[in-house]
Amino acid sequence: MKLFDTSFLIDLVNGNEGALRKAEEVDAEALFKAISVVTVHEYLRGVYYLYMHDRELLKSKLKRAEAELARFEILPYTYEVAKIAAEIDATLALEGKSISLADVIIAATTLQYKLTLVTRNVEHFKRIPELNIETY
Repeated sequence: MKLFDTSFLIDLVNGNEGALRKAEEVDAEALFKAISVVTVHEYLRGVYYLYMHDRELLKSKLKRAEAELARFEILPYTYEVAKIAAEIDATLALEGKSISLADVIIAATTLQYKLTLVTRNVEHFKRIPELNIETY
């Protein structure tokens, strides 16, 4: 059971060999595949940022993005996730090892649902010792 972060989704869409191999591996095993609602936000923000200048192109890119996102179960930002995120954020801040709020919420979502986080961004996430991380 895996939660994929934003870097994985972007790499997959861009044809990164490691991400493609990981996707094939997960698909072959028929594992539960999820993303955080924060990943949805980050991914769609990128689409808007890149294509907002051309409404027709934006429309087609959003349609493609929605099809890509539909491959995953989208996990919500709940009270329970927020509570875990607050603890992670405070702990990292006190240790002088803060990471972005988006990454904190993605990590908290992973922990709340007892999943393995699949990411290329190991540097940030390894600061959270209880997080199970897999890279590609």
